[in-house]
Amino acid sequence: MNREEIVKKLYEEDPQFREWKDKHDELDKQIAKMEKHHPMTHDLELEIEKLKKEKLYYKDMMEQKLQEELKKRSG
Repeated sequence: MNREEIVKKLYEEDPQFREWKDKHDELDKQIAKMEKHHPMTHDLELEIEKLKKEKLYYKDMMEQKLQEELKKRSG
């Protein structure tokens, strides 16, 4: 089973993983929309940075879960 298949399986079977992925994807869309805003204000830049850190948190959590799954399957 490759990485993408494991992500799909986790998304379907693990409610926590699904919540993290949905939140990560939602933040990604929100950031993309905000980055198109011109002129960029300092407050908007700060908000984007905050959202990027939150998005990274969810990515890290998903990666940790994914690594656990990969370890289970290889060991």
